[in-house]
Amino acid sequence: MIGGRGAAAGDPLPASAATRLLAASAAEGGDVRSIAPDELIARVERSGLRGRGGAGYPLAKKLAAVRAAVPASGREPLVVVNAYDADPDSPLSQTLIERTLLLVAKGAMIAAVAVGAREAIIYMHPRAEAARRALEKELGMIEGSLGGVLISIAVGPGGFMGGEESALMNLLESKRAMARQRPPYPAENGVQARPTLIASAETVAWLPQIVARGARADAKLVSVTGAVARPGVYEVPLGTTLGGIVDEAGGATGELKGLHVGGPTGGILAAVRADVKLDFDTLKAAGTHMGSAQVRAIPAGVCIVNEAARLFAYLAKENCAICVPCRVGTKRVQGILESAYSGLGRESDLAWLDELGTHMERFSLCGFGITAPSILRTTMREFADEYRAHIVERRCPTNTCSPVRSRRYETMTQP
Repeated sequence: MIGGRGAAAGDPLPASAATRLLAASAAEGGDVRSIAPDELIARVERSGLRGRGGAGYPLAKKLAAVRAAVPASGREPLVVVNAYDADPDSPLSQTLIERTLLLVAKGAMIAAVAVGAREAIIYMHPRAEAARRALEKELGMIEGSLGGVLISIAVGPGGFMGGEESALMNLLESKRAMARQRPPYPAENGVQARPTLIASAETVAWLPQIVARGARADAKLVSVTGAVARPGVYEVPLGTTLGGIVDEAGGATGELKGLHVGGPTGGILAAVRADVKLDFDTLKAAGTHMGSAQVRAIPAGVCIVNEAARLFAYLAKENCAICVPCRVGTKRVQGILESAYSGLGRESDLAWLDELGTHMERFSLCGFGITAPSILRTTMREFADEYRAHIVERRCPTNTCSPVRSRRYETMTQP
């Protein structure tokens, strides 16, 4: 562990040679106005910094794309720092701001200088009220010392979709939190048609250390939840195994069945896959994604079919409803899974679930619908016996499920 949120204020962090964010100083980075923007972008590229918001896109490419779009646009570029923490169980941005108050603001200023922007917005969740008030107070005290960049704070509406990149742009334009068709991408046509850099708070928080001393961006904040001794936010080297992350949180409190990685749309891996490493490409190959960087330990007594249904019920409630594959797909999957554990399963259900997942992946407008099927892909692959027990044998393998449906509601031949 490089640092944990659960420690009392002022507790010393473990000694480590690794670069870390939770113990970093906002004083690093110096006066970046004397550094040419191309050199700033080159330093970011050398650091290997990939976006920490889930997709893992190289930040240097985003910076260069925004800067290149400015002349043709004729509009002032804008930097938006996504500190929204859409996943309520993974408050990474809130933790960063609470522990290193101005690090995110300093990173936003460096990003603004790199793309030629004079304005940056830190976009936060309404539940992070204490962190927002502290940041507002500090920004007021240092106004005028951020390289000529005006930094303001915007508060989103709450709810999961408020943190999605294109829905965020709509919200900043006083519209509903609904996904946009892409392309055009924010770098070319973002908030109010301005070339816009959108990066997570954790991503920009790396910039002061990268600019000051060429740090390698080789650590990641994670939120460890579920059946562990010390749930909380930790900072671990990229490449740490999932089992190692659970150990950093004090270890499991009992026998585990699975590891849910990536937040509400992330896949569930069997506990025996604890050797899977936390990095963007390895997680993707395993069938999940970095997402909100939540690692949730699922105890042995949980029924995975029921758990998958619970997740899709949440997603069906939280999606923005603008695109049919996601709006209808999440609800259909919820219905099939609830029917399965209510003793109404059919042998054709697995094929329907697979087809619905494919449609969501191929045709959804944003990452919400594209990544949600990872829940189905991983659980149907790694917990096939539990699906079979419910659908074929009409029994719950853990004896924990209670029926929630007495019949299947259908308006056409498909479920």
